[in-house]
Amino acid sequence: MLVKKQSGFTLVEIAVVLVIVGLLVGSFIGTFVSRVDATRRDNTKSELLEIKQVLIAFAYSQGANVYLPCPDTDVPPDGLENRLAGVCNPGGALGILPWITLGLGREDAWATHYRYWVNDAYAINTGFDLTSDDAGGGNAAVQTRVNDVAANMVNNAVAVIFSHGKNSLGGVSVAGVNQDVIPAAGRDDENENADGDQIFMARPPSEEGSAAAGGVFDDIVIWINSYELKAKMVEAGKLP
Repeated sequence: MLVKKQSGFTLVEIAVVLVIVGLLVGSFIGTFVSRVDATRRDNTKSELLEIKQVLIAFAYSQGANVYLPCPDTDVPPDGLENRLAGVCNPGGALGILPWITLGLGREDAWATHYRYWVNDAYAINTGFDLTSDDAGGGNAAVQTRVNDVAANMVNNAVAVIFSHGKNSLGGVSVAGVNQDVIPAAGRDDENENADGDQIFMARPPSEEGSAAAGGVFDDIVIWINSYELKAKMVEAGKLP
């Protein structure tokens, strides 16, 4: 009697197929995650640009005296600007974007509150005018890096809004919980944005393990400079 020989895959062949499938799945997942991260960054930057326009609209809407809102410095944040006797309280502090005051969304793509800084002179409710300082006088410098050296892009920013990015280090979650602190080493530029002074860093992101000057960085930073704000107010007839 003739017995028909059974054919099938050997263990080696199955192992090779599994390795190929694993490589394809790993490649797909890596590409998918990268696309999700890029989309979140793009959406967050677009929202920051919208926030910038709303801040300018806020200044326009303040009647004869044009001024910007104060940050929300409550702990936990409540979405309302902290203003006392017409000035920011505490004056000029880095805080949370006052999303309720502005009628905006409160979080970036990673469920962390947007940060906001403003020059006192442009937030006092008696208003600013064309003679307000355009360099110095409490304005902020926004820097990038050229050949790994910090260099000013502007030195007359009157308001800065930023996201702490994907890692959310140094931020406050929408639940009002402080995220992990920014490590002192290896993240100089992220620490620059969180230290409450008048210098902010805006540059392309650098990932974990990179040797980029300024360290790991994924903040997304937008600003309003004094000339831009004044030009908008003059165009709208709010300043002479």
